Amino acid sequence: MDSISVIIPCHNNQRVLPWILRSLHASHVTNLEVICVDDASDVDLRTVTEAFGACYLRLPEDNPGRRAMACNRGHQAARGSITLYLDGDIIPEPRIIPAALQVHAKNPRVVAKYPVYSILEADHTRSLPELASLIISQNLPRLGPLVREHCGIDTRPPPRRLRGERTDIWVLCASHCTSVEWKEVEEIGGWDEAFLGWGEEDLELAYRLYRNGLQFTYPHRKYGAAYHLDHPTNWHTNLSSLDRNVEYFRRKFPDSWVGRRSLLRIFLQENSLPIIPAMMGESSHVAG
Repeated sequence: MDSISVIIPCHNNQRVLPWILRSLHASHVTNLEVICVDDASDVDLRTVTEAFGACYLRLPEDNPGRRAMACNRGHQAARGSITLYLDGDIIPEPRIIPAALQVHAKNPRVVAKYPVYSILEADHTRSLPELASLIISQNLPRLGPLVREHCGIDTRPPPRRLRGERTDIWVLCASHCTSVEWKEVEEIGGWDEAFLGWGEEDLELAYRLYRNGLQFTYPHRKYGAAYHLDHPTNWHTNLSSLDRNVEYFRRKFPDSWVGRRSLLRIFLQENSLPIIPAMMGESSHVAG
C-alpha cells in the first residue's frame, strides 16, 4: 500500500496546529507521516508537534515568508510515496487522508485539490475547540451555517463539471490542501524558492506539473474537505509580495498568463482588494 506524507508549512500557528494534528491522527491511517516545517515562528512549535509524534523542522534564520522553501524542506525529508501539502491555518477532515490514498491508487499521475471552505474569524475565535471538534467529527449539519458564503476564488470549490474528473485545468490548483506523488514533484525540481512572501508559488508548481504531463482532479466534497480559519491579514504586505511574485511567474513562463489574469481579477474583486495594473499585465514595464 502507498504511504503518505503531510507537509505543513508553519508560522505562529500554535492555536490551530494541535487541532490539525489531532484531525490527521483521527484518520487512523497507519502509513501516515506528518512533517511540520517552521518558518521563523516566535513561539515554540516543537512541543506541539512532538506531542502528536510529528516531525519538526525549522528553516534557517529568522526571516519568515518562505513557504516554497518550507515545502521543499518537507519534501526532502518525506518518506511517503504521496505528498499532501496542507496550509497551517487549515483543519482537514480525517477522511482526507484515506481519500488521497484512494485517488492516487486509481490515478497515479494526477494532482488532487480537495475542497477548502472558509470560516469567518468571528466564528472560530470564540470557540476553536468546539469548531475543531465539529470538523474532526465531520458534523456537516452544524458546520454548514459557519461556512463563509462568499469565499475567495482560491478556496471556492471548483465548478461542478470538474468535480471528480481528470482535467488539464491547473489554474484552480492553489495548494491549501493538495496531494501529488512525491516523485512527480522531485522530477520537476521541487518548489521554486524565488517566490517570497505571499502568493503564486503553488500555482507555479501546478503549472510545471501540468507541463510535465500531469492532470488535475478536484474531488467532490463527499470524499472529504478542509476548513480555512480566516484570520487578520496585512493585505498591504500581501499585495506587495503578490505583485512581485506575479511578475516573476509571468516572466518565467509567459505562456502561463493566458489562464491567470481573469482568475486573479476575480480573486481581488471577491476579496474587495485593489486591482493593481502591473499585476494584471496592464503596465508597460511588465512583460506578457
